[in-house]
Amino acid sequence: MEEKYCKLESSVRDTLGGVVWSHKIQEKQADIYAKHFKVMETAKILSASITSVGIVSLIFTDQLLIKLISALISFVSVFVSALFKSFNLQTMVGQHKAAANNLLAVRDDLKLLILQIKLQKSDPNALYDRYEKIVHQLDKVYADAPNTTDKAVALARKALNITKDNTFTDGEIDGFLPVGLRKARKDVISKGL
Repeated sequence: MEEKYCKLESSVRDTLGGVVWSHKIQEKQADIYAKHFKVMETAKILSASITSVGIVSLIFTDQLLIKLISALISFVSVFVSALFKSFNLQTMVGQHKAAANNLLAVRDDLKLLILQIKLQKSDPNALYDRYEKIVHQLDKVYADAPNTTDKAVALARKALNITKDNTFTDGEIDGFLPVGLRKARKDVISKGL
């Protein structure tokens, strides 16, 4: 019986690892598109403003250089506007954030399942059935998730392995809890202080 719990836990942990990675990749892809959106929006505003200034200056002067610069900047403005219409970056950001949030829900279900396995809350077959339902839910999340780029994967790798996103020390977790629920508090109580 113990072997069944161990095998199930091993499989659930493997799935959890994949979900944590996928979640972080989706988050990073949303960040990439949000940054692109801000850059393009700024370029659009600047080019429209400079084009207006150039056109207004033509009222007061008739220099060829100002006409050429105004035409060039006007082209940039039209180009950026066309890109905005072709690539709806705000929608893409929303899709990646939605996928990340859906993966968070699955991650939490998997963590709860690992806890139930560790506590042996149910027999292995019932826990397996729950795991199977979570995997079907995960398959749907993956099917609906938008594609990501290699850059998002690299940023996720850095976030998870170097800066240790999603990793907390006991002290950090204790900081989120009331004193009576803190791990450090239990040590103090057990010492009779």
